[in-house]
Amino acid sequence: MTEIIKNFLPRQHFEDVKRLFLTEMLPWHFNDRVVSTEHQFMFTHAFMNDGRVINPHFFEPVRGMLLPIQQRRHYTGVSRIKANLYTNQGKPVVHPVHHDIPPDSGVADQFFIAVYHVNTCNGMTVVEGKEIPSEENQLILFDNVAHYGTVQTDTDIRVVINFNLHI
Repeated sequence: MTEIIKNFLPRQHFEDVKRLFLTEMLPWHFNDRVVSTEHQFMFTHAFMNDGRVINPHFFEPVRGMLLPIQQRRHYTGVSRIKANLYTNQGKPVVHPVHHDIPPDSGVADQFFIAVYHVNTCNGMTVVEGKEIPSEENQLILFDNVAHYGTVQTDTDIRVVINFNLHI
């Protein structure tokens, strides 16, 4: 089941998130592939991996998103939090369909995914064929099912925050 929550964060918290993600404050790292596809790229910033905070300096606005997510859908732990920044490539780019937790991992059904759209653009998140336009301050919650994103053509960047949450 896919749930879309518009205006997910209170205004001040959302402004703090925008200030962190849409200015020069946050260091981004070049990633030369999206999922496993060569010739597609993005910039990423990892906040948590395997349940551990990677860089506490920038974590506070993201940490503040965990309780509101918990209030929408219960989880017992956080596996990963990673932000993706996509640059306008002058043409639509569709990324590969994937599961954040591979179906053959033996634990795939023990997770759900949250995708938070930081800014509005014509890029989208597609969950099991359902196209969800990127709207600022919007959260999408869904089971660990097939999904993908697209790159925007109407803004310089598209920023999303991905949460992998243990049920």
